Parts: sequence; C-alpha cells; structure tokens
Amino acid sequence: MKKSHLIHCAWALVAAAAFAIGNRSSDNPASAENDSGNSRNSTSTTPSSRSKDDPKGSGRRSSSRSVSTSSSPDSEPTILSEAGVRQLGLDLKSAKGPLERRKVFSQILANLTVENAKLMREQILILDSDSSEFREFHYAWGAIAGEEAVFNGSETPERDMASTLAGWAAKSPEAALAYFNGLDKDAQKGGGLKWGAIYGLVDADPNLAVRFAMDQQAAGDREATRLMDLVTRQVLKSGDPADAASWASTLPAGEMQDAAISRVAREYADEDPVATLDWANTLPEGNGKNRAVRESFSEWAQADPQAAATRLGSMNESPERDSATYGYATRVAWENPQTGIEWANTITDENSRNRAIQETGRIFFRKDPEAAKQWLSNSGLNEKQQADITRRRSRG
Repeated sequence: MKKSHLIHCAWALVAAAAFAIGNRSSDNPASAENDSGNSRNSTSTTPSSRSKDDPKGSGRRSSSRSVSTSSSPDSEPTILSEAGVRQLGLDLKSAKGPLERRKVFSQILANLTVENAKLMREQILILDSDSSEFREFHYAWGAIAGEEAVFNGSETPERDMASTLAGWAAKSPEAALAYFNGLDKDAQKGGGLKWGAIYGLVDADPNLAVRFAMDQQAAGDREATRLMDLVTRQVLKSGDPADAASWASTLPAGEMQDAAISRVAREYADEDPVATLDWANTLPEGNGKNRAVRESFSEWAQADPQAAATRLGSMNESPERDSATYGYATRVAWENPQTGIEWANTITDENSRNRAIQETGRIFFRKDPEAAKQWLSNSGLNEKQQADITRRRSRG
C-alpha cells in the first residue's frame, strides 16, 4: 500500500458525518438547494435537459449503481457521457460562490456511478483534499463501489481512503469489516482506515461499531477508547441523552463502557444534572459511575449550587461522594475559589483530593494571583504541587 500517512484525528471523519447517503439531518451539506446557481449551470449540467445527440450528455438509461436520487422511485439514473462528466468538471471550476459550486457538486454526486467514478474524481481534484466535499465524494464512491474505491485510494496521493472505507462500511458493513480484518496490522494503521471503518459502522449500526472498537481494544490498540468515544458522540447525535444513557448502560462492563458513560454523562448532565445523577446511581460501581456522578454535580453546581450542596451534605463517605465533591468543587471555584477549595479538602481519597485542590487552586490563581499566593503559603501542598498551580499554561 503506497499510502503511509495516518489520519490521527477524528476531525477528518467528523465532517464526513454530514454526507452519508440517505442523510439523516437537515444540516447535511449534500442537502444544498437545487435551485441555486445561474442558468448556464442549470442547463449545461442537467442530464435530463439534453437530447441523445447532445455531445455533452447522454439520454441513455442504465441499471448501473449510482447515487442519483429521483422524484420517481421507478426511474433509473441517467448515465452521462464522458463529455458530460467533463462538462461538470468545467462547471465546478467556473462556479461563482458556494451556492453555485454546491449545486454543481450535488449534480456530480447525483450522477456518480461505478463506471464513471474515476473520471468524476478527476473533475473534483480542484477541491482541497481536506474539504468536506472531497471527503463526501469519496464516501459516496465507497458506498457504491466498495473495495474498488478503497483500492483506488491506495494508489493516489490524497487522503481519501478513510472516507471511501467509511462509505463502504455504512452501506455494506460486514463486507467492509472483512476487508479491514484481512489487512495486515501496518495496513490497518495507514490512511486512517480504522477511523473510516468506525465512522461508517456507526452509520450502519452502532452495535457493530461497538464490536469493532472492542475488537481493536483486544488487539492492543491504545486508541480504542477514542474509537468508542466517536461511537458514543454519534449515538448522542441520533437521539436524546436519556436514550444514549440507556444504550451505554447495556454495554459490556469494562473500560469501553466507562468511556461511553463518561461521554454520555457530559452531554446528559448539561441538559439535566439531576436526571443524570439518578441514572448514575443505577450504574455498577466503577470509573464510569464515578465520572457520571462527577459530571452531574459539576453541572448541578452551576444550575443550582445550593441544592447540589444540600445533596452533597446528605451523602455518606464513598467513592461516589468523592466524585460528586470533585465535580462540585471544581465548578463553584469559578465563582468562589475559596469555597471550591474548602469542598475539595473534604474529599476522602488522597489522590482525588490532591487533584481537586490543585485544580481549584489553579482557578484561584488565575482569578486572583495575590490572594492565591497567600493561600498557598499555608495550604500544606508540597513545592511540586504549588509549582503546578502557579505555572502559567498556554490557552492555545
């Protein structure tokens, strides 16, 4: 495989989320209005407006696979001639403004077939290979051509393999999984393929994506929890946090479930911290539960600090109370650093207490350096801990 570079970050795939075939959200970039653009584009690139003898188009009908959509469910996609495909490329190049460009690009997707995909790809090479449109094209190609599209990506210099595999995995998940699992370990790491696989699998079935993430963990992939985090974020986008919480609760216990619970708790608590706490209390003991409790009290401290403090005061000493106190202390510290520090000091677990004191101390130092220095002199923290609090950090 010629490509050796990696796509280390999920940002390369997040943009792809908006262009799944049969998109499920109104902000999908593929849903740009078809009525935008000038009249030249609407006449020169619409296949149905050309006669059979038009050298820039073709009236031929075919059963070839295509991503074209039609107002009639029984109609077949129009197949463009080579001249028609090249005209789309010229129209894309000369398009003025994002709406006109989007209109032409939508026609490229609508007329994409297995047979013309390579020629169509030549027409979009004017696009930045990091653009959402470039990835969208390859996602669409992967959805209709599968391994052929992924293989083509292995022979090109641009970063397109992840998106083509994502499209394939969304359309034919088992086949795409079999392909990925058949690669050697080095090949699986190249071209961002695992990220393409996980994103496409989420589109097809989140449970398949969970299985993939767990398989990666079993194989020793240190990024497996990040893969699970991506799955969880996509699940959160598809429904309300309460539904996502129910989903996370059914996952097999362990590190991967903890990662999912942590992400869900962050979103759920932002919406309803009390409901999040009620959910957290149903979870098995462990890091996931502790993180959910921490997130709920962090958000509750902002929404209703007095009610949260009252609830804290009624809790017995336990890992859950330590987590709750950590979340509460580090949030109220932004309003009243000394109150936050006082709460942090009530945490029973020494490691958690020190981390909470340092975090609230950093907030204190950022808000009032002189007062924080006075507190530090009598804080009981060692020199290393004090240095951690007063060290300036980049906000970049």
